[in-house]
Amino acid sequence: MSNKTHLFRNILSLGVVQIANYVLPLISIPIIVRVIGPDNFGVINYYTAFVAYFMLLINYGFEYSGTRFIAIERDNIERRNSHFTKILYAKSLLFVLSAIIFSGAIIFISRSTAETRVAGYTFLMAFSWVLSPNWFFQGMQQLTLVALFNFLSKLVFNVLIVIVIKQKGDYVWQPLILSLTQIVVSAVSLFYAIKKFNVSLVKISFRSVIDMLREDRMIFFSMLSTNLYTDTNIVMLGFFETKEHIGYFTAAWRLMFVFLVLLSLPTSQAMFPYIASSFAKNVDRGIAQIKRVLPVIIYASLALSIFLFFTAELIIRGFYGQNFGPAVIVFRILTIVPVLSFINTVLGLQTMVNLKMDSAYFYIIFSGGLCSILLNLVMIRFYGYRGSAWSWIAAESLIAIVLHLHLRKKGYQLFQAKYFNPITVVAEIKNMVSNFKKRGI
Repeated sequence: MSNKTHLFRNILSLGVVQIANYVLPLISIPIIVRVIGPDNFGVINYYTAFVAYFMLLINYGFEYSGTRFIAIERDNIERRNSHFTKILYAKSLLFVLSAIIFSGAIIFISRSTAETRVAGYTFLMAFSWVLSPNWFFQGMQQLTLVALFNFLSKLVFNVLIVIVIKQKGDYVWQPLILSLTQIVVSAVSLFYAIKKFNVSLVKISFRSVIDMLREDRMIFFSMLSTNLYTDTNIVMLGFFETKEHIGYFTAAWRLMFVFLVLLSLPTSQAMFPYIASSFAKNVDRGIAQIKRVLPVIIYASLALSIFLFFTAELIIRGFYGQNFGPAVIVFRILTIVPVLSFINTVLGLQTMVNLKMDSAYFYIIFSGGLCSILLNLVMIRFYGYRGSAWSWIAAESLIAIVLHLHLRKKGYQLFQAKYFNPITVVAEIKNMVSNFKKRGI
């Protein structure tokens, strides 16, 4: 199978995984939000954002650092098995640490017994990330069956949600059902990875695990810093705004994130091991690939953003109902996020990480995250949940500018006018389509 054909199939498979993880759970939301209301919807999303910190700690950026390692060493069975074992060991340790911190923090954060249950059920999702081998499948560029597992699990989730949630107080069961289905699919995926690729858990030293965590720390800190201007917005809203207002903000945020996932995340994550391999062979080749694909995706994301802006009211009211009217303005503000997010992904994770600029990437993202926190403190106080949306846009924009300037300073100019010429972009799209047709895709 050619590299381009393999890449395209991985994009489709990873797209199915992302649809299963983020889109299919939304199928039941138009039904349940009309039952539980904006306030309880805000409670669910608030603790989802809180638990996201622990998921980040457990993942530790392995979906990038682990993927990069496996993409380069996938034919070296001994090194592959050793790294697989190290990551599984590291995730287990980080889960134990997360459970201890979570148990102490929830005492001060939860305001009722029902909220404590929601928080606990949501935290169970963190265990699924201990088991999930998706980083390994991305490195091996084998995601088809995993996509099927994820798709089926979320179908089961939607069926159970519709059956179980019948009255307002039943909202506490939503995170439990979601967590349990995700744990099952992660366990099945892990078993499949071990069997299909003859993975063996080998004896490793505790020291080697610590060394790996230390080596990958900059990618982890970068992912954590990204959270400073995404999920942190929601957590900070909890200190200043009501759960109902959190419900409005997260309603818009969830839908926007779905569109973001559908457009950029499957493509960028599927490309990561492909580009990582190219960078390992030839830096110029990796840069050239990024230059060609960057304008195509930016134009596509910009077209989507324009469409979403003008259809915001129809989308929000049609999906959530009339009670979520205040979420429309937030959704309109966030319509530029897909463009900015993809630019930052390409400049940062796709380029700087592959060029071993992990430290610089971290400091840029971290600085943007700190700016986001400061902006939130001001914007939320004066403009409420709408101010949080504006602070997110400002942080993404600032990071994009600094990433671009840093790469240009190092001699890497990814934005070149000749590639952004509409005629050139159309020609590139036709070339891509032609290549796929020749291979019978």
